[in-house]
Amino acid sequence: MKLLAAGLLGIFLARRSFAHGGHHKIHSEMVLEGGDRKGILLVHFGTSKKTARERALDSIKNHVEEDFGGYEVREAYTSRMVIKKVYTQSGKRFLTPGEALKKMAEDGFTHVVVQATHVINGIESEHLKEEVRKVSAAFKDIRVGAPLLTSPEDYMEVADIFHRRYPEREVVLVGHGTPHHAGASYGMLQYILDRRGYKNILVGTVEGYPGLDEIIGELESRDVKEVVLVPLMVVAGVHAEEDIAGEWRETLEKRGIKVEVSMEGMGEIAEIQHLLIHHIEDAIDHVEEDMAKKKDNILREVV
Repeated sequence: MKLLAAGLLGIFLARRSFAHGGHHKIHSEMVLEGGDRKGILLVHFGTSKKTARERALDSIKNHVEEDFGGYEVREAYTSRMVIKKVYTQSGKRFLTPGEALKKMAEDGFTHVVVQATHVINGIESEHLKEEVRKVSAAFKDIRVGAPLLTSPEDYMEVADIFHRRYPEREVVLVGHGTPHHAGASYGMLQYILDRRGYKNILVGTVEGYPGLDEIIGELESRDVKEVVLVPLMVVAGVHAEEDIAGEWRETLEKRGIKVEVSMEGMGEIAEIQHLLIHHIEDAIDHVEEDMAKKKDNILREVV
């Protein structure tokens, strides 16, 4: 079984130049003409925590602006609850992706890359693609970059990043979790961590599988006495404060495990920001191949 799994991983890696995130891509650079205007829309789930927003989301935006000087960079939030809460707190109204794209079209943007800072290709990513589809006719060229954990290389890079930060300590990376089938992404990350020899790092989720009970069982089976809880989240916001630093920490400490909690979101880490920038570059240079059209063309050759 281990050999089979390793072989399958090898197949995924071999196909990297032809596919990304399960979608075949072909080289196709954005081509602008006189009068065209290009922009990047960064899409976040969002956070109502001002400090966390500044440390993670503002930092990401600053780095994207530095790397893509010819593009105007704007932002949008997918969480309507966060948008409402921030507005109630400060009077600042973040736009939804659909609203932001409509505004960009009104402002004369013709070429846009939409890059989400979502960790996995889950519910939020599906909703985002639908919002983009609804307004796509308003642009000459609009493309959607891949979430953080998409290709096998993405998983390997993230695994390496956390290993470099915690080479010897026992660590649990705690993600949001999801009822969506993309929840399997957390298992994929654990598999990559294990295959690369990073046995000191476990992956758990607040609202999915593996959850706190599974993590407790694994820690106790390893006789772990001390652990660092690290957000597998772009922003260390409410979930990090209330769930990771709250319920998770308290429950583990009651089990006799000494707990340290990191309040650093993934979006604060320079290497993670570079990974997002790579995804933007990939979207600028490639488009998804129309596989349905390709299949139809194959049939035409034999009819």
